[in-house]
Amino acid sequence: MTIFEKIQKHQSEKNYVKIKRDVGNKSYELSHGYILDHSFDFVLIIENDDFVFNGYKIFPISSIVKIRNNDYDQFFDEIMEQEGQKELIKIPHQIDLENCKSIFTSIKQANLNCAVENENDELFFFKIGEIIKVKERSLQILSFDPAGYLDEEPTKIKYKEITAVTFDDNYINTMSKYVRVRE
Repeated sequence: MTIFEKIQKHQSEKNYVKIKRDVGNKSYELSHGYILDHSFDFVLIIENDDFVFNGYKIFPISSIVKIRNNDYDQFFDEIMEQEGQKELIKIPHQIDLENCKSIFTSIKQANLNCAVENENDELFFFKIGEIIKVKERSLQILSFDPAGYLDEEPTKIKYKEITAVTFDDNYINTMSKYVRVRE
């Protein structure tokens, strides 16, 4: 079964999965949760940590090395069912997964802040905040730091440098309420 076929299967069956992703330079990331949607190039998951849903993540299908749904994952899934959590698996926002521009346009139109990152150990960056402008090959984000201070100017990020985007999670939503400007 190909990666794409596994995505389709696990999405339609609402199976809990662990996804190993190659983010470059022998760096790997593990994402876990439920696949909500996919296009030819991108996948959208609702992330899960210790039986609690915590936001949504989008990443390129081309980065996926392995999709796991073994006995451990199936047992986890059974617990989620018994706890009534699987009823919460849904997409509360319309996200167009056609390409990067459509993804970030959708997030911006939903008035959501997001975290944009390159998870590669050598090229790592993490920007979190409001999407200011969406262009054909890049976006501008007005980021804030862990103390809630906004950058003075938006940061331009090329889509080809991004390995994942996260939105509507507890950290982003809570911190976004308390952003401030340096005086």
